[in-house]
Amino acid sequence: MKKWIICSGPDWFRPSVTSTRQIIFQFRKMDYNVLWVNPVAFKSPSVNSDNKKSMQKKIINKLKTHLKLFKKVENGLYVFIPVYIPLFSPGWDKFNAGLMKFQIGIVSMLLGIKLKETILWISGSFTLSPVLAKNFKTKVYQAADLISDFRTNNQALLADLKAKEIYLSNNVNHLFASSPNIQKKLRDLSGREVHLLTHGVDFDHFTKDVDINPRMLSLKAKGLPIAGYFGTLSDANDKAVFKVLADNGYTVAIIGKVLGDYSSLENHQNIHFIGPVEFKDLPSYAKAFDVCLLNWIMADWIKNSFPVKTLEYLAMGKPVISCRIPVVEQMFGNLIYFADTPDDFLQQAGLSLKENSLALEEARINAASKHTWDSKFELITRIIG
Repeated sequence: MKKWIICSGPDWFRPSVTSTRQIIFQFRKMDYNVLWVNPVAFKSPSVNSDNKKSMQKKIINKLKTHLKLFKKVENGLYVFIPVYIPLFSPGWDKFNAGLMKFQIGIVSMLLGIKLKETILWISGSFTLSPVLAKNFKTKVYQAADLISDFRTNNQALLADLKAKEIYLSNNVNHLFASSPNIQKKLRDLSGREVHLLTHGVDFDHFTKDVDINPRMLSLKAKGLPIAGYFGTLSDANDKAVFKVLADNGYTVAIIGKVLGDYSSLENHQNIHFIGPVEFKDLPSYAKAFDVCLLNWIMADWIKNSFPVKTLEYLAMGKPVISCRIPVVEQMFGNLIYFADTPDDFLQQAGLSLKENSLALEEARINAASKHTWDSKFELITRIIG
């Protein structure tokens, strides 16, 4: 009999490979078939967009995804993009919940999925909350971020998200959190045991010997140290960090899809938007970085988080400059440089280049080697059985 896992997580078609996808890859190694359900929006794109341009980018990105509807990625791995009405009120929530249950029922029937023998894995949204009442083999909520700590001043929305997260947390068998902060908050929210599951790294992928991509070689030819960032860019990133580095002797290389408004930086001669890069090619681009950036505007969301790219940067042996994310300080405080302001980022970048050595590079790589996705999956299987 085929083993199945139905999973909701971030948009499958984003070029970055998230923690949830890495976990799903581990299930694939165990011969599980996967139905990946792309996320349904839980708020209007205008809620946390700083301006109209950011909002338009998010809407266009979402529309492009929804045109795909259903995709067979490979034998045993399917991506389903649900249909829903993008209106946000209790009435429309109820309508969309019914629509979701109907669609999951139809897709499960077509693929021959028996829910009572299937794992339900939820992360990043309430997309699959409508099917929690169904009889699954086991149900898991992986809190890579706390949804109810969403970056907004809309108190009504926050109250609604909190109620939905409580419902989700109380209707699964197992709870995982990616950082101690999220673990504590989710425990307080649910009143239940929450297991700490910090992110891992595809260690072999980021330590393999590759040639620097020609596009990055052309940036290195400018003769300036490269301050690099990879991942989706939103208005939550601290744009001033990119600018102060570019103004003071660095080439800034930004790899990833841009969902925020970065028009103020687009014409800077030392800032280069590379665009999205496939995960398989990412090491050949990032190998050109001299320093790596974790630069966000501090908020509850980032204070709770554990960015996956932290370990990916470390696995390459690169110096890392980060805003003060508690779990990153706790785990790697002696290996990462921390900054509170854009000027601090500039100062710490210079210090990291001055202090860099083969011994430090090896120490960073060794630290990352202790957090492989294989080791994280061993923890998962011990807990869920």
